[in-house]
Parts: sequence; structure tokens; C-alpha cells
Amino acid sequence: MDYLDEIIGQETAKKFIRNALKKDQIYNLLIAGPEGVGKRQAAFALAKSLGCPPHSPNFMLIAPVPSGTKEEKISEYMKIYLPENPVVHLDDYSSIVIKQIRNLIEWLLLMPAQGTKRIVIILEADRMNEESANSFLKTLEEPPMDTLFILTSSRPDFLLPTIRSRCQIVKFGYLSNAQIENIIFEGKDNFYLGSPGEILYLKENKIFTTSLEIFKKAPLAPEGIARWARELENENLTDFFYGLLLLYRCVLYRQLNQPVPQELEMEINKKAQKVSGEKIIKTILMLNNCINLLGHNPNHLILLFNTLFKLP
Repeated sequence: MDYLDEIIGQETAKKFIRNALKKDQIYNLLIAGPEGVGKRQAAFALAKSLGCPPHSPNFMLIAPVPSGTKEEKISEYMKIYLPENPVVHLDDYSSIVIKQIRNLIEWLLLMPAQGTKRIVIILEADRMNEESANSFLKTLEEPPMDTLFILTSSRPDFLLPTIRSRCQIVKFGYLSNAQIENIIFEGKDNFYLGSPGEILYLKENKIFTTSLEIFKKAPLAPEGIARWARELENENLTDFFYGLLLLYRCVLYRQLNQPVPQELEMEINKKAQKVSGEKIIKTILMLNNCINLLGHNPNHLILLFNTLFKLP
């Protein structure tokens, strides 16, 4: 059975992996691409193809855990990343901690059963903190025999260059509307994301209503900026900034005479008429940069003040 058939789209990536498997030339893989396009599913499919499904003796899963997670709870937390869960979204303070890498190194000292491979999947590998990344690099430089590391990342530039250089990079891209319809029943890609995972998550995301309210009121008065910044300081800012990013992206679509979500059309049109295309592009880049900055744990209050002040 070809488990890669479970992955919708990504034909070039799947062809590369199949050829590497056929020629037995597969080694450390880094599956890189946008959020919600099938990277996690592909990693599990490849593990099953090599006879190491989740929970089997020669399989290990590592993924980010929320800040402060107790050591005895890490294995339990990993269950949210299993393929049965269609959407997994990380909070701003989730990371791969050194204890997880130390557990991996201890596990790798054990010999696998003869004639079998060991599979280590590291999801969102760019979330390794500095200590974890440096420790993992030593293992990656001299990998044990019959062990395949499969890394995924939505932000590969945040990985150590030395880790990237030791991996075969497999690129995943956005999906077409037709491919998305095969995944999301009765779902529409109103935001033209090309990412079924993000569309599903957006449907369930309550903070998007806050993003929409601020979008409608921007530019904000100083007293409004202070109030919103204090209210949002302890919220999931990745989700908040991402909601704003989608809305300003829709404004750009409208200015390019592209369709936008019908339920937001009036507000999108207002913004498109008032704000120049150059300003919208700068805002999109600013919000994207804010999301990336959150990976470095900045001061949330200052980041909110600076960002809300600049929203057009």
C-alpha cells in the first residue's frame, strides 16, 4: 500500500520521496512549506511506508510543548499531533525543549530490531530552542545506523543552517481550490489561503472576531491602542495577527479586482478605497514579520502598541 496516496496534492514532493524510497537513497528529510498543507500527514505516511507507524517500538515523535509542561506530561501531550487530529495550532510559547532531545539521544542508544529502521519525526523543528537545536545537531551530524529523521517546518529559515544543510529538503506548496474541496467538506477557501488546515482552524478561531473589529476601526486613536494592547497582551497573538493578515490580504485582492468573501465585502471595499495599495502591502509585510517575531518571545505589549499604531 502506498500511504503517500493519502496526501492531497504535493505531487512533485511525493514523486521525490517515492523515488528516494525506491532507490533506497532516503536520509534525513526536512519537509518545508506553509502551515496546514499536509506536512505532518506526509511525515506519518512515510513512517508507515517504512514499517514504523505511531506507537510501534521503532518510532519516536517529538513536537513543541507549551511553556512549563511537566516532563511526565510531554508524552501525553504528543497525542494532539497524531494524524487523527485534523488541526493542530501552536501557542506563541510552545517549543521543543532540551529534555525531549535528551530522551531521544537515550532512546537512540538502544539497538533496533535487526533488519528494521527507526523513524524519528520532529514536527515544527524550527521550534527547538537554542540548547535543543545544538544538542540535536550533534546527533544529526553522526546519525545512528538505520535511523531516519523526518523534520517538518513552516519556518525553515528559523532552523540552524547546519541542520538544514544536513537534510534533503522537500518543499510543500499551497493547494488549489479543487484539492481543498477534497479535504474540507462544504468548505470554501474564501481567504484564498490554499491551506485546508488554516481554513479549518479559522472557522473555530474566536479571536478572529477581535481582529475583524480592530480592522474595521483602524486607524486607531491612542486611547484605543492602549486599551486593545492591554486586552490582547495575554492572548494568542499568532492567531490575532494572522486574522489581521488575512483581512488586509483581502483588501489587496479587492484592489487587484479579485473576489473577496461575500460576508466581508462591504468592509473590505471601504478599506480598499481609503488606503493605497503600497500601504496595504507594507501592512501585510509588517503583520507577517510580527508573526515571525513571536517565535523569539518579544515583549507582547510593546509589539502590540507598535503594530496597532501602524494599522491603516
